[in-house]
Amino acid sequence: MSLDEPVDIAFCRAIPKVELHAHLTGSITKPILQQIWDRRSNDPTFQVESPEVALGDGTGQDISAFFGHFNTYLYKLISDLPSLILATRAVLQAFQDDGVAYFELRTTPRSIGSHSPEDVIRAVLNVIDEWNAHERMSVGLILSIDQAKHDSATAMRIVDMATTLQKEGKAVVGVDLCGDPHNVPDVTIFRSAFQTAKQRGLGVVLHYAEVPASSTRPVLEEMLAWNPDRLGHVIHVPLDLRRQIIERGISVELCLTCNVLAGMLPSKASFDEHHFGEWWRATDQPRLSLGTDDVGVFGSMSSEEYLLAAKHFGLSRRDLIKLSRCALSGSLGDARRAIATLDRFEQSLKSS
Repeated sequence: MSLDEPVDIAFCRAIPKVELHAHLTGSITKPILQQIWDRRSNDPTFQVESPEVALGDGTGQDISAFFGHFNTYLYKLISDLPSLILATRAVLQAFQDDGVAYFELRTTPRSIGSHSPEDVIRAVLNVIDEWNAHERMSVGLILSIDQAKHDSATAMRIVDMATTLQKEGKAVVGVDLCGDPHNVPDVTIFRSAFQTAKQRGLGVVLHYAEVPASSTRPVLEEMLAWNPDRLGHVIHVPLDLRRQIIERGISVELCLTCNVLAGMLPSKASFDEHHFGEWWRATDQPRLSLGTDDVGVFGSMSSEEYLLAAKHFGLSRRDLIKLSRCALSGSLGDARRAIATLDRFEQSLKSS
């Protein structure tokens, strides 16, 4: 394997990658869902259709409608802790098998059966703690606040939960603002929660400028005032605010396949017109990462996102290594092991 050869999928899988924008439930693929269903289907009280029947193959379905159906089905299927634990392990394994060296996973705290949201998050963290102790991929967890479903009090409870867990030495690295961007409330109700998170040393990441409805200037300026560490999607951003993001050193998380398949880009643009190119070329050392968002819906792993970037924006093998380093600059957790892995990988190519 040489640095001077053309980029191919084998190289994209081999390079130690950084994944900073992946949702836990959205990253559960159909084979994982089938494993969970097979385990639960022997229980006569479990009345949920198999993934094969409920989801089909997605062919010909509107991606937005499929996304909603996928989420609804997930919460019916993963309605006990053993299923969530199985899914979490499987998601971590899939990303590690794809060559990811550093992984930040995000999830919205919710109750499952008699288990409180904190019980559920602790179950996920137990899987992550065990993983970090024995596996080569480093993992951190981000707790998400849903802008369409949560109020200010719930947001503050999630920040308090993240604070408590981080103080206990758990792998919580920050909090996120997510949720249906078409149903935008007055985002100022979340100001206190995110300012508190920042003051307490938690990382702050925000879904930002996803669709026109959530990209009005007052909303975008309000969220920038929270001093976020990273912004996700950053599609509908005015030029002057884009410059401000770059000047302030805020990292951006770009999701190629998600944005194209979901029709989130202006005029439903193609990969060639994705704003990745603008952010990549903005500075010599861009602070950006490629994210899969929801592999279970969009079907593209990290290696495939790297290949798309190379194909549509002319990135070389050296550029892809640089992309991994740029992504690491936006990590919220301990990335030393990933940096060492990337160093060894690059050195092996230079000496070959």
